[in-house]
Amino acid sequence: MPILVVDLIRQLRRLLRQGRSSTDRVAAFAGRGTRGLQYLWHLLVWSRISAGRSGLLPIELPPEVLRRKGIETPPPHLRVAGHAQAAVFERGFAEVYALLFANLQQADLLSPTRHAIPGPAFRGVYLWDSAFIAQVWRWWDAGVAAEVLKAVIDLRDGDRLQHVVTEFHQSRYTQPPLIGWALLEVIDALPKDQARSLLETTYEPLRRYQAWLDANRQLADGLYFWAHPYESGVENAPRFSNTDESALRDTRTIAAPDFSSYVLLQLDALAQMARRLDHAADAAAFAAKAAALRTRIDEQLWDEVTGLYLDRDGAGKPIRIATIASLMPLWAGVPDQTRADRLVRQLTDPERFGTRMPLPSVARNELSFEKDMWRGPVWINTAYAVVQGLLRYDRQQEAGELAFRLCQGVYGVFERERRLYEFYDPDAPQTQALRRKDGNWWKALTLGRGPQRDFVGWTGLVNNLVLEVLLGLELGPNQRSLCPRLPPACQGMQLEVDLPVLGLSPDRCPDLSPALASAISPDGLERDGSSSDPQPPSRLQIRLRMLDNDRFEGSVSHRGAVAHFQAGFAERVPIDPLLQKAQPCATAT
Repeated sequence: MPILVVDLIRQLRRLLRQGRSSTDRVAAFAGRGTRGLQYLWHLLVWSRISAGRSGLLPIELPPEVLRRKGIETPPPHLRVAGHAQAAVFERGFAEVYALLFANLQQADLLSPTRHAIPGPAFRGVYLWDSAFIAQVWRWWDAGVAAEVLKAVIDLRDGDRLQHVVTEFHQSRYTQPPLIGWALLEVIDALPKDQARSLLETTYEPLRRYQAWLDANRQLADGLYFWAHPYESGVENAPRFSNTDESALRDTRTIAAPDFSSYVLLQLDALAQMARRLDHAADAAAFAAKAAALRTRIDEQLWDEVTGLYLDRDGAGKPIRIATIASLMPLWAGVPDQTRADRLVRQLTDPERFGTRMPLPSVARNELSFEKDMWRGPVWINTAYAVVQGLLRYDRQQEAGELAFRLCQGVYGVFERERRLYEFYDPDAPQTQALRRKDGNWWKALTLGRGPQRDFVGWTGLVNNLVLEVLLGLELGPNQRSLCPRLPPACQGMQLEVDLPVLGLSPDRCPDLSPALASAISPDGLERDGSSSDPQPPSRLQIRLRMLDNDRFEGSVSHRGAVAHFQAGFAERVPIDPLLQKAQPCATAT
């Protein structure tokens, strides 16, 4: 691109940044027309996607369509057999990646990198949405995931990461600080040279953002508060508001278990980033701050009466409303085993958080429960966080059971209604009973009366539950393995997943592509990733069949070589040793 054009684009971005309004209502009204036009364009251009949604054709993303946004490899693909819901899982899994691609935005006047919108109605770069969207992308294209996160950092206001930035406005608030956690997950999926570069360019802005949070969102006792319910992402939750938000609580004196837990995750991430960058003093300081915060949350926000972590008001009294925020300390590793057990009993109790589609935003038997946004429906991002917390505490069976039921819920609704949604009904596989801030005329005018459609943002994490929890895949640089956690309801089910991977053991097949061959040294070992030439991803196929509650069999295939294995429930199976013993291509079956 000519230098003059590049300079012009930079100046336009600067002028746009200076001219953005901070009024949410102006932005919502101004953007509604462009949202509709772009959505219609998507349907016209990607007719095969819409045809697949209606059941006329398989949902697919042809290579010529992918290349329009710089994607060179097909998304992960799932095939399911031996179970009544096989087709339901396959179609829902494919729809996630179709919409994920549709919602990916090219570099433009808003952002110098590719960036992601959560859905057609939310045409902006959102902080915690981007953190979760990147987790969906990292199983497909970690480079895109990195850009999605970098866009949030590039659009910061001083040291503050913003709640949202659009073409028309920018927010005066922040949001759950999860970019550091998300970056660590993505970095492990990148080649080493790219991972190092990403660390070096993002560490300092995140370090400064943490200092901003300490100066502007930390109470005197060391816990953290939301400056406004909108910062929390769960704004009409009963802990903050009434249904239509006509009465909002002043949150500035409330110590919040979710905010404090998110900060704890960020401190842990910063400590790890500092260690990888050889900043020993920073690493020690962040680790010490994390340890102190973990203790404060446990000592000051635990409520022995309810067995939950609760908001504490300015007078030091707990706000006894059981919401999903009470479970976030499990994700951050706060409780000891005894307290973790009490939390687990509640999140598996069908009268509390163990509903048909599990982990509602408010406990089912709370008086304030209703099927309106954050007052009861299930949101996949917070549900995903709780499942990650279960794995952290080695609650393998509960994690597998809840993950499977979440997948059933999302994929089942897609099968019935041909849409992915922003939030879900904890009691039924349909969305008719769901509402959006009922009584709020402005929200009804700008966003409708129910959950947003074609929302893949964090709802796309349902595919991560398949890959990370049910199959238990780990494909980081130091360990590539699987760990089956299918619950008893999956007996006889066979899952086959095909996905792009980097850095697997080199093939013994003679048909290596020139690019892949150049990434392997003369002695047959992989290079350490320090080369400037990126190693292209190859495809890995994993098959897993559940024989009974405790036994699984399967195979791992890579470029025509195949190795078989057997495993018990939650037994970790290393992939690299299997591939090293795999049958050569000529004799592979």
